[in-house]
Parts: sequence; structure tokens; C-alpha cells
Amino acid sequence: MAGWPGHSRRFLTGLSINRRQAQPRNELVPLDPPRPLTDRAAATPGERTAGRHVPQIDVVRIVPMVGVVAAHTVVFTQPVASVGAAATLMLLHANRGLFFFVTGFLLVHSTRDAGRQSWTRFWRRRYPLVLVPYLAWTLIYWLQTENWQPWPPAPALNLLGTDLALGWFHLYFLLVTMQFYAVFPLLAWLVRRTRGHHWLLLGASVAVQMVFMTLFEYGSSVTPWSLRTWFSYAQVEAPSYQLAFIAGALAADHAAECLAWVRAHGRLALAAAAGAAVAAEAWFAGNLLLGKTAEQAADVFQPASLLVLGGALLALVVLADWLVRSWSVESRVWRAVKTASRASFGVYLAHMLPMQVLLLTPLEARLGLFALPLPARAVAVLALILGVTFALVLVLQRTPLSLVLTGRPRPARRAPRRLPAPIHKNGRAHEHQPAPHHPHRSGLDAE
Repeated sequence: MAGWPGHSRRFLTGLSINRRQAQPRNELVPLDPPRPLTDRAAATPGERTAGRHVPQIDVVRIVPMVGVVAAHTVVFTQPVASVGAAATLMLLHANRGLFFFVTGFLLVHSTRDAGRQSWTRFWRRRYPLVLVPYLAWTLIYWLQTENWQPWPPAPALNLLGTDLALGWFHLYFLLVTMQFYAVFPLLAWLVRRTRGHHWLLLGASVAVQMVFMTLFEYGSSVTPWSLRTWFSYAQVEAPSYQLAFIAGALAADHAAECLAWVRAHGRLALAAAAGAAVAAEAWFAGNLLLGKTAEQAADVFQPASLLVLGGALLALVVLADWLVRSWSVESRVWRAVKTASRASFGVYLAHMLPMQVLLLTPLEARLGLFALPLPARAVAVLALILGVTFALVLVLQRTPLSLVLTGRPRPARRAPRRLPAPIHKNGRAHEHQPAPHHPHRSGLDAE
């Protein structure tokens, strides 16, 4: 990728019909008792759900995965100079922050009340869920880049090594996630030690993020050499996303309090989200007036992207909580949400496979997509890619390769039903017998 020394991205050549090769900086990855930022508050019994599943987070988990696919669709179907496409990407870049916010939230929520932690056990449990799919999909995309014929071996293996070290296109998300796993014990300790002062921790994190983004976008002439080295690989380095990770961790530590605020100020939250989107687009327009290209003006590390991230989080929590209060978690709506949430990581991993098949072969022309106006073409491609990838992931999750290719263990088989033991006249019961076998009953149960 441009900006990464010696890093070639041959697979993007065919996608550059309408857009030049994407650059890493422009590509796109029932709650606990209220705990005030100064002290823990009382909670109603219905709010005491530490360690339980958080239904609201399922919605927040789905959106960044869909958003990343949408961003890639815009990148590879719209002209690079399109102001409208760049303005859309300005909003879609929030998906990176959402992805890492969810990561921080879930890690803290699942370990906060677990007592003394064995961090080696934590790493043994977490790393395979990310490292194994990372290796598998890096190999798949490398083979596809080489047209499934990695020959001659020397340059092909060199490209594979680069892909493993820096992440094949969108797979850098997993590299950053693994870095967060490595430092998570430090973050968990920091969250515990600074309780009562979390506003200060959040403020410091915001300040660091703003300084980084401002120097990255506007301060190249005054940036020290050491920081320029960091900036060259900013996309694949965890410090570039520290705010989202820390904000997610703090939100988990104050989950019910945050939810209570959103419930009490839903309209204000939505108004703030809309205002953040407008402000971000105004920033984008200002960059255009300063002489930046549309692509540069919508760069993912623009400081205004923090506004988009904050607004997106507010809007998504309002939506998710409305769904929780409007439908039972056992309803069809929530079953669909849970299915999509379970598949979302696999969709993220796999979506570039059908996208390349569609855009690098005559298939798109045969489907008549080239005849559509550019915005309609993007919508049609997005719908096709999401539909095909989602179906593919659902199939893969039913196979022994589920963990390898979707990052999720294969759903467990249902235990056989047992009939009640008959009672003898003497009051003793026979041992339980398994229920009769039903040859047409599926042994798999979707989560």
C-alpha cells in the first residue's frame, strides 16, 4: 500500500477502474449496576446483570461490520475524486472506532467482576479466536492475489510475509485487536486504580487522540522524526485507536449509568448525533476549501472523526435500547439480531472474497450493474456482497472450520432429551433413558 515501504497491493489493480489503489490511511474493523464516575450507585434488581449477556451490544457489534463493507463498496465503485463519495466515507470511517470500542467494552464487561485474573489463561482463550482466522484468511487472500498459483515462489513468499506482518488490506483490524489483547491486563488495572477519576482518564485519552490526529493530518512539518515513523504505520498500531479502546472499557465499567442517561435524554442524544454528523461534514468542506483533495479531506484520522464516533455511539445505543424495550429478547427480531451479531465477525473477514469475484470478473457487467447510476451501483453491490457473504458465513459456522474461518466455535449439538423416569409401585425410579431417535431432527442449534 502507498505509504508503507515496499508494500505492494497487486490485487487492487483490477479494482482501480473507477478508483485508484486505496491507501491505508483512507481505507477503513440488561447492563451492570450504575457506577457513577466518582462512586458506585445503587441499582434496581433488574439492572444487576454483571457477567450476563448485553443485548444492546449486539446491535452496536453488527453496525461496524456492515459499515466496513459499505466503506469498501464506496471505495471500489465510486470515482476517487467524487466529493459525494468522500463525504460518505467521512461518516463511514466511524466504523473503526466502533469496532475497537466494542472490543474494549466486551473485554472489561466479561472480566470486571471475575476476581483475580489469570492473564495467561485470558490470552490462551482469546488469541486463538483472532489469530487462527487471521492466519487462515491471510493465506486465502494471498492465494487469491496470486491467482491461486504462487509462482515464482520468492516474490510470492515475500508478499505473504508482508501480508502477515502488516495485514492484508482490511485484516489489520485483527493485528490491532491482538495488540489490545496484549496490553489489556494493564488497561484493566488502570480502570480499577482510577475509579473515582475516570473523567480525568477519559479526558487525557481524548487529548492524546486529538494531538495525534492533528499532527498526523496537519503537522507533518513540525512532527518529530520518531513520530513520523509511527505515522508511517499508524493504521496497524494500537496507540492510534487508544481512545476507542479506553472509552469502551470505561463504558463497560459504568454501563448502566450510561444507559440510564441515554434513556433519560434520548432526544438530546439523537440531536447530538445529528449535530456531530453535520459538524464532521462541515470540517470536510473546510478541508476542501484549504485545497485538500476529496480523499485527503475525508481521511480516517481527521480530528472530526471523533465527532462521528461519538455521535454514532449515541445513536446506536438509543436504537439498541429501543429494540430491547420494544421486543422480547426471545422474539423473532432479537433472534435475527443475535444471528447477525454472531455472523458479523465472519462477514468482516470474508467479504472481500465475493467483492473481488464480483468486481474483478465479468460478473458485474453480466448482472447489468455498470448500467446503473454510480450511487445505485454502490447500493446494489453492497446488497449483493452482504447477502452472499452472510449466507457463506452461516454455512461455514455449521462446519468444523467455523472457528478457523469465522472466529466462532461451531454451535454445540443439543444434548439428547431424556424421558421422565417411570415410578414403580415401590416408589423407586428406573434410570433415565434417552429419548427415541428422530432421524429428521437437526442436531445443531443456532445460537
